[in-house]
Amino acid sequence: MWLPASPRGLLSYLVTLHVLRLGSADFRVVGPGHPLRVTVGQDIVLPCHLSPSMDARSLDIRDQMEEYVGRTELVRDGLSSGRLDLRISWLRPSDDGYYVCTVTDGASYGEATVDVEVSATGSGPQLSLEAYEDGGIRVVCRSAGWYPQPEVLWKDPGGQHLPSVSQRHSSDERGLFDTEDVIIVTDGNRDGNWSCVVRNSRLNQEQETSLHISAPFFHNARPWMVGVQVLLVLSGVLLGLGAYLWRRKVLQSRELGKHHAALIKERDAALEEQDAALMAWRKFLLPHNPDVVTLDPNSAHPELVLLVPSANRANQLQTQMWLPASPRGLLSYLVTLLVLRLGSANFSVVGPGHPLRVTVGQDVVLPCHLFPSMEARSLDIRWIRHQVSEIVHRYRNGEDLYGDQMEEYVGRTELVRDGLSRGRLDLRISALRPSDDGQYVCTVRDGSSYGEATVDLEVSATGSGPQLSLEAYEDGGIRVVCRSAGWYPRPEVLWKDPNGQHLPSVSQRYSFDETGLFDTEDVIIVTDGNRDGKWSCVVRSIRLNQEQETSLHISAPFFHNARPWMVGVWVLLVLSVVFLGLGAYLWRRKVLQSRELE
Repeated sequence: MWLPASPRGLLSYLVTLHVLRLGSADFRVVGPGHPLRVTVGQDIVLPCHLSPSMDARSLDIRDQMEEYVGRTELVRDGLSSGRLDLRISWLRPSDDGYYVCTVTDGASYGEATVDVEVSATGSGPQLSLEAYEDGGIRVVCRSAGWYPQPEVLWKDPGGQHLPSVSQRHSSDERGLFDTEDVIIVTDGNRDGNWSCVVRNSRLNQEQETSLHISAPFFHNARPWMVGVQVLLVLSGVLLGLGAYLWRRKVLQSRELGKHHAALIKERDAALEEQDAALMAWRKFLLPHNPDVVTLDPNSAHPELVLLVPSANRANQLQTQMWLPASPRGLLSYLVTLLVLRLGSANFSVVGPGHPLRVTVGQDVVLPCHLFPSMEARSLDIRWIRHQVSEIVHRYRNGEDLYGDQMEEYVGRTELVRDGLSRGRLDLRISALRPSDDGQYVCTVRDGSSYGEATVDLEVSATGSGPQLSLEAYEDGGIRVVCRSAGWYPRPEVLWKDPNGQHLPSVSQRYSFDETGLFDTEDVIIVTDGNRDGKWSCVVRSIRLNQEQETSLHISAPFFHNARPWMVGVWVLLVLSVVFLGLGAYLWRRKVLQSRELE
């Protein structure tokens, strides 16, 4: 530590320190003491205050930088109590980092540091099949809109992490990170899903996309093997065919001279027999006088009758309303109607008037009340489904009656008693299931008075993100399957080509799991008619107006292999040309040898 050499200098130094300490002892600037985490695009208030509290309106507060012009505001409501909070609007990735709140009052000075951690969770990863490479499939995972730089992990079907072949990170014009990560998928462990996980370590959030690649695509990772196999098979076939033809030609040459005459004689005899048989058949079929045909009128069956359908009109059903036949019965009927009408006029039961939308697993309160408001603790209150016997919950004279309750609602219903004194008959249902979807009826009976109201409950669930699977080559294209689980009600599945146009499905299949949620499986055949771009599967809940989408990019080499027989055709053509050239060469050589011998 530096100290003045002379006594006078040392005295001056100590006096200066004392004056600064006295000046800085008037106040202290205090920050939050922990990092502030906020998402890109949001607003944030940086907290800062004086200790002890004092009026800060006359102080010099320095807390602004040039690039923040128009986006900052000092919260003045707290200045009189020593609060120096700063609001920053529309946060950017560049706003990430440390901020210093400095305060000067004459010779007094103080500062505090505020740590702001700006984050952004990007898009779901998009997988792309790029090419066959190193005996496997080159798969690229792309994702955009992350901050700070994300971590990318690959998982094989066994859940083990895989090393990347290459990684690339770049920033867009807003400062957000785009990532591109590559692996080579081989057929060493091909049964299962290959997953790309993009993770924001700061937010502890991640996005994951999986892809299933079936065996035929790994077979085509070595396309030259197809040519070798075709070549071997074709060579064996040609050799066997050549040997068979040569042996047959030798045998035919030996027997041709012996059997030529016999064959001609047998042929002539067969022709004569055929002509004789034909003449005899004609004589048998044709009568002596073919121009005369006699029909015996007595040969018809005596019970043969021609029935003509009747044109009578169908009887019309008439609906009649029953009324008592006698005047006394009619009077009794009208009196009964009047008594029922008077009995039901004491109160009315009112429901919500609109459907209630709730997610599977949540609790719901079905609202219902009496009009006009009245004491309901002594009434007979029933919540039922479609029929009177389908009792969801029953309450009468201050007690809950569970004897006739439907089994699926046991332990999950409760009449909200806090409002009974005011005529509220609300029913709480816990842990909603897909089977709870539908209509409920709130019925109230008080002696001869009766009323009811209907409540529509719409239960929904948004399922998992679609998972795409490359199944096989089919009909000159690639069979792609989209699977998703955990939806209610049954979702709608849409396919989009690279131009955003909808594609028809080849097949659709829906099934229930043990909880009543829908699983869906939808299939299309992707052809190379429009292969540049991404193919998307969208699973949509019409009731919630929510959807899940997954995209996949398939590059040209995979469409070429959609017709593997083309490899065999090309090999056959090349082999045919080789054999023709070899045959021409051998024939010319034989001709030359024959001339030399002559």
